[in-house]
Amino acid sequence: MEIRYLSQEEKENSRVLYEEVFVEDEKAFVDAYYKIKAADNEILAVMDEESIVAMLHRNPYTFRFRDKSLRADYLVAVATRRSYRHQGLMRRLLTRALQDMEREKQPFAFLMPADEAIYLPFDFRLMGNEYEEGLASLEEKLLSETYDLYIEKNADYNKRHISWPEWEATPMMMRLVHLPSFVSQIGAENEQDLLLAVTDPILAENQGTFRWQFTTEGSRLLPVTEEPELTVSIADLGSFLCGMTGPEELLEACPEEKRAEVQKKLSAIRVLEGIYINETV
Repeated sequence: MEIRYLSQEEKENSRVLYEEVFVEDEKAFVDAYYKIKAADNEILAVMDEESIVAMLHRNPYTFRFRDKSLRADYLVAVATRRSYRHQGLMRRLLTRALQDMEREKQPFAFLMPADEAIYLPFDFRLMGNEYEEGLASLEEKLLSETYDLYIEKNADYNKRHISWPEWEATPMMMRLVHLPSFVSQIGAENEQDLLLAVTDPILAENQGTFRWQFTTEGSRLLPVTEEPELTVSIADLGSFLCGMTGPEELLEACPEEKRAEVQKKLSAIRVLEGIYINETV
């Protein structure tokens, strides 16, 4: 079986699998999805000869991440034909998609899980989405005053948006993808360095030991061969940087004699204080 991206002409062929798996979606919604979203998204598929037996859609969004605009893909329509399930096809699709996104230097990926447990092994974690009513109707200027990370409602957004009843807040999961791009927007209260080892079983470029150098505006990772002060998984690092966990929850793997100093450094990092994403697809 082959994994590849579908051509624009082939995308409509994936609708059969979409309708087989997502039976709750109305025909009018699927019509709109394939007319609007499939116009410029990427559909990664597993092919058994000429038949699409599993797929994953990468829908592009532009985010405002503090003072910078950047792209991050929404992973949707992750589906496998019933007779092809339990063969590891979803793992192959997610791994390939994440590796491609890392090469494109996308800082993170996000998705809305049907079941959170499915995506935990791929290092996705729930992010700090807001549950306050009325946020979906806020203009970008008002969002920017409160949130460090949110979707820009620009011309591309309006072109791709499907007018459909939306949730005021949607449970989302996030995964760090191209780590240098993400941490470039993460500064600290003061200039400092932290020797950090990161483990990532899927994205090899994220794995290693780094000197994490901070300014008040951002940070960068420099590969080193020194002994780390702290070792974390990519999932735990993402939870921390998205404000879902505190410094103390990263310190279990830190040597006892270094904990006080490392906790002081972690506490100075300007993690995200507000994330707002409210999208259906």
